[in-house]
Amino acid sequence: SWWGSEWGGTMKKISFKPVTGVGADDVVPTVYAMSQNYPNPFNPTTNIKFSVPQASVVKIVVYDILGREVTTLVNGNYAIGNFTVPFNASNIASGMYIYRMTSQSLSGSQKQFTDTKKLMLLK
Repeated sequence: SWWGSEWGGTMKKISFKPVTGVGADDVVPTVYAMSQNYPNPFNPTTNIKFSVPQASVVKIVVYDILGREVTTLVNGNYAIGNFTVPFNASNIASGMYIYRMTSQSLSGSQKQFTDTKKLMLLK
Protein backbone atom coordinates (compact mmCIF):
# COMPACT_ATOMS: atom_id res chain seq x y z
CA SER A 1 0.00 0.00 0.00
CA TRP A 2 1.02 3.59 -0.45
CA TRP A 3 -0.34 6.80 1.06
CA GLY A 4 0.21 10.03 -0.76
CA SER A 5 -0.95 13.62 -0.94
CA GLU A 6 0.04 14.26 -4.53
CA TRP A 7 -3.51 15.44 -5.26
CA GLY A 8 -3.41 18.42 -2.93
CA GLY A 9 -4.91 18.10 0.52
CA THR A 10 -6.73 14.87 -0.34
CA MET A 11 -5.10 11.68 0.83
CA LYS A 12 -5.44 8.62 -1.40
CA LYS A 13 -4.66 5.02 -0.55
CA ILE A 14 -3.41 2.88 -3.42
CA SER A 15 -3.25 -0.87 -2.83
CA PHE A 16 -1.06 -3.17 -4.90
CA LYS A 17 -1.72 -6.88 -5.31
CA PRO A 18 1.23 -9.14 -4.51
CA VAL A 19 3.00 -10.67 -7.49
CA THR A 20 2.85 -14.45 -7.24
CA GLY A 21 3.88 -15.44 -10.77
CA VAL A 22 4.22 -14.30 -14.34
CA GLY A 23 2.69 -15.76 -17.48
CA ALA A 24 0.57 -18.76 -18.38
CA ASP A 25 3.33 -21.24 -17.45
CA ASP A 26 2.34 -20.82 -13.79
CA VAL A 27 -1.12 -22.29 -14.45
CA VAL A 28 -1.53 -25.91 -13.38
CA PRO A 29 -2.58 -27.87 -16.49
CA THR A 30 -5.86 -29.79 -16.50
CA VAL A 31 -5.28 -31.79 -19.70
CA TYR A 32 -2.35 -33.36 -21.51
CA ALA A 33 -1.09 -31.16 -24.33
CA MET A 34 1.85 -30.77 -26.71
CA SER A 35 2.36 -27.50 -28.58
CA GLN A 36 3.71 -26.90 -32.04
CA ASN A 37 7.46 -26.37 -31.88
CA TYR A 38 8.71 -22.78 -31.98
CA PRO A 39 10.25 -21.53 -34.14
CA ASN A 40 9.09 -23.59 -37.08
CA PRO A 41 10.81 -23.79 -39.56
CA PHE A 42 14.01 -23.71 -37.52
CA ASN A 43 17.80 -23.85 -37.87
CA PRO A 44 19.26 -25.67 -35.91
CA THR A 45 17.39 -25.38 -32.56
CA THR A 46 13.72 -25.27 -31.59
CA ASN A 47 11.62 -25.74 -28.45
CA ILE A 48 8.70 -28.06 -27.80
CA LYS A 49 6.30 -27.29 -24.93
CA PHE A 50 4.11 -29.90 -23.28
CA SER A 51 1.76 -30.13 -20.31
CA VAL A 52 1.17 -32.96 -17.88
CA PRO A 53 -1.95 -32.77 -15.62
CA GLN A 54 -0.90 -35.67 -13.38
CA ALA A 55 2.26 -37.62 -12.64
CA SER A 56 3.04 -39.56 -15.82
CA VAL A 57 5.64 -41.37 -17.86
CA VAL A 58 6.27 -39.12 -20.87
CA LYS A 59 8.12 -39.92 -24.09
CA ILE A 60 8.77 -37.55 -27.02
CA VAL A 61 10.46 -39.06 -30.06
CA VAL A 62 11.48 -37.39 -33.36
CA TYR A 63 11.07 -39.40 -36.58
CA ASP A 64 12.13 -38.71 -40.15
CA ILE A 65 9.49 -38.61 -42.89
CA LEU A 66 10.02 -42.34 -43.57
CA GLY A 67 9.17 -43.19 -39.95
CA ARG A 68 12.69 -43.97 -38.77
CA GLU A 69 13.50 -42.84 -35.24
CA VAL A 70 15.95 -39.91 -35.25
CA THR A 71 16.21 -39.15 -31.53
CA THR A 72 14.37 -39.40 -28.22
CA LEU A 73 13.96 -35.97 -26.61
CA VAL A 74 12.08 -37.03 -23.47
CA ASN A 75 11.76 -40.41 -21.78
CA GLY A 76 10.95 -40.39 -18.09
CA ASN A 77 8.64 -39.59 -15.21
CA TYR A 78 7.18 -36.07 -14.99
CA ALA A 79 5.15 -34.46 -12.21
CA ILE A 80 2.22 -32.12 -12.83
CA GLY A 81 3.28 -29.03 -14.78
CA ASN A 82 4.26 -27.29 -18.00
CA PHE A 83 7.61 -28.17 -19.55
CA THR A 84 9.79 -27.09 -22.46
CA VAL A 85 12.30 -29.37 -24.14
CA PRO A 86 14.93 -28.02 -26.59
CA PHE A 87 15.72 -29.87 -29.81
CA ASN A 88 19.15 -29.29 -31.40
CA ALA A 89 19.13 -30.67 -34.96
CA SER A 90 22.62 -29.54 -35.97
CA ASN A 91 23.65 -33.14 -36.71
CA ILE A 92 20.75 -34.09 -39.04
CA ALA A 93 19.83 -33.11 -42.60
CA SER A 94 17.31 -30.46 -43.64
CA GLY A 95 13.78 -31.66 -44.18
CA MET A 96 10.41 -32.50 -42.68
CA TYR A 97 10.36 -34.40 -39.39
CA ILE A 98 7.60 -35.67 -37.12
CA TYR A 99 7.60 -35.63 -33.33
CA ARG A 100 5.29 -37.69 -31.17
CA MET A 101 4.43 -37.46 -27.48
CA THR A 102 3.03 -40.45 -25.64
CA SER A 103 2.23 -40.45 -21.95
CA GLN A 104 0.82 -42.86 -19.41
CA SER A 105 -0.50 -41.81 -16.01
CA LEU A 106 1.41 -43.22 -13.03
CA SER A 107 -1.83 -43.52 -11.07
CA GLY A 108 -4.19 -46.45 -11.49
CA SER A 109 -6.48 -44.43 -13.78
CA GLN A 110 -4.82 -45.80 -16.96
CA LYS A 111 -5.07 -42.34 -18.55
CA GLN A 112 -3.14 -42.28 -21.84
CA PHE A 113 -2.30 -39.47 -24.27
CA THR A 114 -0.76 -39.42 -27.74
CA ASP A 115 -0.15 -36.44 -30.04
CA THR A 116 1.88 -36.03 -33.23
CA LYS A 117 3.08 -32.87 -34.97
CA LYS A 118 5.36 -31.91 -37.88
CA LEU A 119 8.46 -29.74 -37.82
CA MET A 120 10.65 -28.36 -40.60
CA LEU A 121 14.43 -28.06 -40.40
CA LEU A 122 15.93 -25.60 -42.90
CA LYS A 123 19.71 -25.26 -43.09
